[in-house]
Amino acid sequence: MEMGLLDFARRVAIVTGGGRGMGRSHALMLASRGARIVVNDILSPTGENPAEDVAAEIRAAGGEAVPVNDSVVGGCDAIVQAAIDAFGQLDIIVSNAGVMSSETLADAAAENWHTVFDIHFRGTVEVCRAAWPHLVKSGSGRIVTTSSSGMLGNAGLTSYGSAKGGIFSFTRSLAIEGQDHGINANVILPSAKTRITDTIDDPAIAATLARHFQSDHVSALVTWLVHQDTAVTNEAFQVSGGRAGRVVMAAMPTVRVAESTPEIWAEKQGELMADGPLKPLLTTAAMFGDELADADPAIRHAMSGETGGLALKPTTGREG
Repeated sequence: MEMGLLDFARRVAIVTGGGRGMGRSHALMLASRGARIVVNDILSPTGENPAEDVAAEIRAAGGEAVPVNDSVVGGCDAIVQAAIDAFGQLDIIVSNAGVMSSETLADAAAENWHTVFDIHFRGTVEVCRAAWPHLVKSGSGRIVTTSSSGMLGNAGLTSYGSAKGGIFSFTRSLAIEGQDHGINANVILPSAKTRITDTIDDPAIAATLARHFQSDHVSALVTWLVHQDTAVTNEAFQVSGGRAGRVVMAAMPTVRVAESTPEIWAEKQGELMADGPLKPLLTTAAMFGDELADADPAIRHAMSGETGGLALKPTTGREG
């Protein structure tokens, strides 16, 4: 029996970077399932308004959408307020806005480096912060953020990759903070044919992207993740071309030494660098619990009720 379309029942979603590429695809697919959409994107240098173009496309198809041209850097309060003004509620954040730079750290001007980082990371943090009270009020708030394999490291991606790594860890912590409020948060590491990948000059790669890596493949997973009946949270997914898989941090086997000295670690280099079975590292608490139990097995019982968050006293101050 064929499954019916997921019904979003007029829930309200903000899609940042929604005027082009994957963001446009996310907005259109959510709207096609009954969500009301705030399409956020800035005006182009030539004055084009891609957010309005996508909003108009949604309205022409019978949906509800409004465009917002504020930047995610400094403009997220206005973006969120636009959702409240237009629709009276906010239930979903799809944080997708971003730009690319491939300059090395040595070559990049400081302003350019921080501009790329801020659009990705600060923009993601600010839209989630501004939306948070409304997602709490929703009772079933949903967040999907956008990381990248760039966080794993590549020459020329110190700014982009650092931001994407920050988004990964930010979202995992946000998911734990959202548990008591019915807010689910997940992060995707997508690959799709976009303006960014169009800069790849290898014809074989370009042909494969055009044939298999349409943005709709990513949007299908995103749309499922932000549906009110989807219980999945605190996960990361690699997604592209009709395939998806969970992404986790993992650790090689630990190496114990009788005495911690630099000379001992020099002797143990081969053992420390050897491959072995991987252990997933799902949360801060899980990793720390393993370290504690490795030092003192009797403490394991103290971690048995752990649900993912490590209890820390709120504090501010200077490190070091």
